[in-house]
Amino acid sequence: MSLSTKDAILHNPLLGTFFKQAFLSLIGLVALTTASLVDGIFIGQYVGASGLAAVSLLLPYITFLVALSLMLAIGGSVSIGTFMGKGDTKSASALFTQIIVVAFTLNIMLAVVSFVAEPFLFWLLHIPSDVVPLTREYLSVIRWVFIFQFSTMVFYYLVRADGYTKLATIALALGAVTNILLDALLVAYLEYGIKGAAYATAAAQIVQLSVLLLYFGDKNRAITFSTFNKPWRRVFRAVKNGLSEFTNEISVGVLFLVINTLLVINSGSIGVAAYSVVNYFIFLSIMLSFGIADALHLLVSYNRGASHTSRVNAFLLIALTTAFIAGLILTVCLLWFNHVFVALFIEPSQQQATKYAHTIILYVWPLFLVNGCNVLLSVFLTAIEKPLHSAVIALGRSILFPVSFLVLLFHFTPSPLANEGNDINISFLVALPAAEWVTFLLAVVLVYKHYYLKNTHM
Repeated sequence: MSLSTKDAILHNPLLGTFFKQAFLSLIGLVALTTASLVDGIFIGQYVGASGLAAVSLLLPYITFLVALSLMLAIGGSVSIGTFMGKGDTKSASALFTQIIVVAFTLNIMLAVVSFVAEPFLFWLLHIPSDVVPLTREYLSVIRWVFIFQFSTMVFYYLVRADGYTKLATIALALGAVTNILLDALLVAYLEYGIKGAAYATAAAQIVQLSVLLLYFGDKNRAITFSTFNKPWRRVFRAVKNGLSEFTNEISVGVLFLVINTLLVINSGSIGVAAYSVVNYFIFLSIMLSFGIADALHLLVSYNRGASHTSRVNAFLLIALTTAFIAGLILTVCLLWFNHVFVALFIEPSQQQATKYAHTIILYVWPLFLVNGCNVLLSVFLTAIEKPLHSAVIALGRSILFPVSFLVLLFHFTPSPLANEGNDINISFLVALPAAEWVTFLLAVVLVYKHYYLKNTHM
């Protein structure tokens, strides 16, 4: 980081400094989220509710792949950054090469395993028989695409570790645009169905990887592909550094699996398709929060190190206010224009799925008001060197509270057999906003106790 950038973080006006730091992260994450939303829209409109269900039922498996990739990517980038800080570019280059090789090899192995053990995977994911054909059709392409997608994800983080944030953001944005345009061509115009969406993702990854490879054309880069002249145990150290990201992501995957399983038992694939509509907007709100969190972590770390407590407090307040306003806008849009948003993903002719989606929105909307704040408070605790308390919040909102609340409320929800002849009762989904609000109260208490009171006394 240049001295001018560091000086800006410590002394420049608060709002300008905050949003300048958040801007690049938000561009990349919003582009990625928009591509995911558009992907869902095309699948819902041109394949149907069953297509949405097929993709959603694979989310626990996809999240597992993301967790492994993030463990390698973030753990590797931390270790590479440490070597770079010491001026040891040879070790940084060797680890960079080793991480890329491990990521690519691991994704090939997992693709082969998913092909060989596909029936077991479908059983594990609780995929109902009426959705199996579409799920198999999508997975037949996307499992091989994942080799490049998640290897590219690792490459993206490692390039950022060498300070090439703009290049990484451009790669992400161009990949997202490519995905959107090819969804329109392959799914809507050429009617390739759910396979078309997988092909669009493949092309997007090729574009993203091609842009990232421009990194090697810059003579000023510090890292190169290197021979394996350094011990491989450093890869295991990097993996250890990324264990917390793996744990957090796996927790999300377990939550997806629990929600999908309960919905399949309760309302079949239609319920899963309806929930997937709402889940796209949950994903949008979380991605916006991560963009804000990227800025918050950097600004808090530097200003806390410089003992600028008032700026730390101000940046936390700005971040929380921004996240709350974004959540409030999303909530208002979903409540007032829910028919419009649901119709984007599900055709009005599919009345049952449409009805379920409207009902789910009414059950879960309160979570949008605080889920972003929970992400930020967890990141804030990490930035002030309270990793255990940060982990409590992260695990609380991603698995402990939602899973326990879901199972408990589902137990008291009338079963489909007992409810025969009536509408399916999916009220157990109120567990999701309840979990977010309980987490929020816990997060506020932890920040108050371990930061505010301490600084007040000082």
